[in-house]
Amino acid sequence: MTDETEQKILDSALREFSKKGYFAATGLNIAEKAGFSEKTLFRKFKNKKNLFNTIITQNNDRIMEDFNLLLVDDEFKTVQEFLEVLVKDLADLVDDHFDFVYLTLNESRRISKETAPEKIPYHLGKYMEKYIQNEKIDYPVFAMTILSFLYSVMSDKHKERSFVDHDEAIEKFIDNLVLCLE
Repeated sequence: MTDETEQKILDSALREFSKKGYFAATGLNIAEKAGFSEKTLFRKFKNKKNLFNTIITQNNDRIMEDFNLLLVDDEFKTVQEFLEVLVKDLADLVDDHFDFVYLTLNESRRISKETAPEKIPYHLGKYMEKYIQNEKIDYPVFAMTILSFLYSVMSDKHKERSFVDHDEAIEKFIDNLVLCLE
């Protein structure tokens, strides 16, 4: 369990690592943005690598917990209804955890396979297979298609660009998924 000081440092470090990358983020900058001295940061985490690994582990646990809450057994009347709920819930998940998603994609070489959220496409694929029966679909690839699209839209949103209307793009994407499955 992390204390309040540690959590403030972890939150600050997640933002800094996500924004600047592992090498450019400094302990001094992270500590100052958390409201502490660099000495406090290193007393709590010993070094930058431990801090980074703690962020990855903690946030991976959080995103997996939130992800698993989305995969509920429900009665969907149509494939469209299923996809509307699923894609919008996934969009919220990527939005809520964007700094972590961005960090894991950009610093993947630093993250061990045990703590990387790479299992998500496979779990998502298995879940979709229950509601969308089609022997021609490669479900993990289908899941990656959805997740990649949502990452692109949320990246546009979080980088404060306006390439697309985010909500409208998600609606049109769902419509296109349904059309492809018909």
